[in-house]
Amino acid sequence: GTGAGALPPGVAAGDTSHCVNGRQYDPALAYWAPPCVPGAPGAPFPNNGGATSFGVTADSITMVDYVTNYGAEVNAILKAQGQLVTADDAKPFDAAMANFINKRYTLYGRKFKIVTYQSPCQAVPPDVRCLTQDLDKVIDQYKPYALFWNTTLCSACFAEVARRGVIALGGDGFSDKFANALKPYFYSGGQSATRVETSFAEWWCKQMTSVNTDRKVRYALPNNAAQNFNGQPRRLGVLSTNDPDNEDTVKDVLGPALAKCGDKIWHTYFYDQNINTAAQQVEAGISAMDTPQDPASVVLCLCDSVAPAFLYQGEQNHNYYPENVIASDQQMDWDTSGQSYTSTNGQPVLACPAPTRGCVYDMAFGLSTESTPEPQTNDEGLRVIKDGGAPGAPGAMTPVTASQWARHYSMLANFIEATGPNLTAANMQARAVTLPPVGGGDTGKALLQVAPGDWTWMQDMRLVYFDKHKPSPYNGQPGTYVQLGPRYNIGQFPPAADGPELPGGRTP
Repeated sequence: GTGAGALPPGVAAGDTSHCVNGRQYDPALAYWAPPCVPGAPGAPFPNNGGATSFGVTADSITMVDYVTNYGAEVNAILKAQGQLVTADDAKPFDAAMANFINKRYTLYGRKFKIVTYQSPCQAVPPDVRCLTQDLDKVIDQYKPYALFWNTTLCSACFAEVARRGVIALGGDGFSDKFANALKPYFYSGGQSATRVETSFAEWWCKQMTSVNTDRKVRYALPNNAAQNFNGQPRRLGVLSTNDPDNEDTVKDVLGPALAKCGDKIWHTYFYDQNINTAAQQVEAGISAMDTPQDPASVVLCLCDSVAPAFLYQGEQNHNYYPENVIASDQQMDWDTSGQSYTSTNGQPVLACPAPTRGCVYDMAFGLSTESTPEPQTNDEGLRVIKDGGAPGAPGAMTPVTASQWARHYSMLANFIEATGPNLTAANMQARAVTLPPVGGGDTGKALLQVAPGDWTWMQDMRLVYFDKHKPSPYNGQPGTYVQLGPRYNIGQFPPAADGPELPGGRTP
């Protein structure tokens, strides 16, 4: 049952027959099932306060799913990585998710409504003026309580949604500073860049740095005899997008965190998310890393899942083979992404133009926010939308993407339910922090919780390496991220004398 303290404000005791072991629904459906709240889902609720907030009426809560077109080239790469979602793909998913939320959550006499909207604006690189004007138009037209846009792009766009007093949802890879500047109108179901980069620096200082230690590069490909980094000190180079929030986080969070153990970022390159200048940017990025005097012997790509394909292509074309490490909160750590960066059948791919020489991603390792994926035939996203009445995977939307979107939508539903009938953004933020954590440790699942000042749901990381031969639990294809040890939160990374031990890894 629920303790009296756990009841949302304005909610008295009521029917809990829908609950399973103190949770709102069976966690076997989705492990983020929130605490049980009395009141049958879908039941009327006398005097819920009516229009308590923009986007809320006595009988509805509206969310817009904002879908953008990334252009033919980016769409092709996203499709190969199982991440492309068109408005046509999103519609059946949105219908099933609305059904799921209305069927499983206690919403105090209101129904959750999702409007699927196709944006006409260019998203890569983001046409900020077009996008912000279009977002304003959408807010004026549909008057939503929340707007979801699943993207790693355009911090300015999410800032505009929040400025309008609408919950901005689905922006991945932004900083805690950014989320706090927009509170109570910004949340992400992923992990903040601040947390990712703080975790990376802790892991680097405890396991990787060559400063005041005997540690050296161990896992670089030895393909270039004139520049074999194995046995050399680790010099970190960092690539990230030039979105102002992404750039600031590298300078204001990662740099100072590395300085705590006397280390530093040796080289940076901030790329423009413009596919039309990809070739020139690859040249510039490799030049920034592979300098004549002190080349980066380790390269960290704080990237979305598309840019690495060009980076790794450039490394191989330039005969440049550093250790490639990740700290991903932008889907580089999906098995389907890793599979697209390497070649298992000897055929050239964008990220590996010459497979006979070995692909630069074959020994990639580092930090991943995502959990080990469940099989695509029955993962969380699929279970949830089937529960919401969808017959199977919605349109061309892949199950792994459905799981990611379902996590974002469910996070919002968890928070709305915990708020009680008087739904406002401020009340929701005050109640969101009272929800207990789920997952983490050795559960095999990401730790999900928000706290004051921390408005992104995922908290912890797993240490992984990419094994190009091992079949993925997700799709059975060769290539999966193998987890080393339990999941780690900040402060929990164990020290290691000589970096992680990667099975089958080369030592100099």
